[in-house]
Amino acid sequence: MKKLLIILFCFFTTQFAFSQSAEQLYKTGDSLLKEKDYKAAALTFEKGIEKEGKDAELNWQWKAANSWALATDAEKAMKVLEKIEKSDKISPADVNAIEADKDFVSLHSDKKWKSTIEELREKANSNYNIEELIYGRKDGIALTMLHLKPKGNSNEKRVIWVMAGSWYSSYQQAERSVRPSSMYLDKGFNVFLVILGSQPRYAIPDEINDVKRAVRYIRYNADKFKIDPNKFGIHGGSAGGHLSLAVAMADENIDTAANDPVDRVSSRVQAAAVLYPPTDFMNWGVTGGNMVNAGDLLKGAGVYGAFDYRVWNNKTRTFDFVKDTSERNKMGRESSPIYAISSDDPPVFIIHGDADKTVPIQQSEIFVAKLKEVGVQNKFIIKKGGDHNPNDMMPELKDFVDWFDKNLK
Repeated sequence: MKKLLIILFCFFTTQFAFSQSAEQLYKTGDSLLKEKDYKAAALTFEKGIEKEGKDAELNWQWKAANSWALATDAEKAMKVLEKIEKSDKISPADVNAIEADKDFVSLHSDKKWKSTIEELREKANSNYNIEELIYGRKDGIALTMLHLKPKGNSNEKRVIWVMAGSWYSSYQQAERSVRPSSMYLDKGFNVFLVILGSQPRYAIPDEINDVKRAVRYIRYNADKFKIDPNKFGIHGGSAGGHLSLAVAMADENIDTAANDPVDRVSSRVQAAAVLYPPTDFMNWGVTGGNMVNAGDLLKGAGVYGAFDYRVWNNKTRTFDFVKDTSERNKMGRESSPIYAISSDDPPVFIIHGDADKTVPIQQSEIFVAKLKEVGVQNKFIIKKGGDHNPNDMMPELKDFVDWFDKNLK
């Protein structure tokens, strides 16, 4: 009788798994992983991968390998890693992360571990054509970006991906964004992963200027990069989405007398696609919700440095902190993209989850309402149950590729 019950349980569990979508299976796998039911988690992740086939994201294979390793089944964990080794999407940053992943500690004594890591690294290095560029200099330091080139034919279009989470920006963020960029590379786009002067050293107005500088640099060197200077898309998530919209909505002010010829060209983009962006610091979550002067809230969220505005004092030759509330409000308003919207702005695509606990969905709703009011082309997707992470924005996130392809004509 006991054996019969076990057989029936396995049967119904399998049937239930087959009735679930890949997305549902992955969520179930995550829950099982949190409950430390590692074997069940591994099997569930593999069911999701099987259901998606070649479209399955590398992250889920990684989680399956993690789960097998935590279940102390080294053989199955290594088999999943060997499958990852065949991926044309794995990046050098992925290999570094796998090697450092504490969940794989139990595999370090396996005789295949070192050779597998070496083979993963060799494959990752061959997957991408990456060049690091200096797009500007300030305060004695270089501003850099990674240029990812498509392996096949270029469509002469490019996507600028703004590296900024909570207005922090780093080389590591750019490295981790190489693999996600493959959705653009596969369609012939050039991708530029732009690293900015980061908070807390630099505030939001400085970061906006860095993004504009990056656009100008790429446009100025369009012939060198063999791209069309009038086919610019800009992409970012969260703070990166905010900075992307700030540049996309900005009025064009070209300094034709600038000493640097790069600064004499346009910083305009022709389309934007962003995830869960802050858009209005003066009405955060509710009308009148002033984010700029909510010091304790900003410090608690770890983003005060982004709002720690400074202005140049020519008399003392120092940057002075802006303490005056009305002046801070003025600067906060100027860096809120919603107030720069005009009828000549480029098309905008936004995806935002209705369960986002970091950036209220209201920020996207009021922004889209303003776009519609002035007649700017837009697309807005509300992800039911979606929180503040790109995985929750799938599969619609991949629609960004078609959006740019359509609007960068």
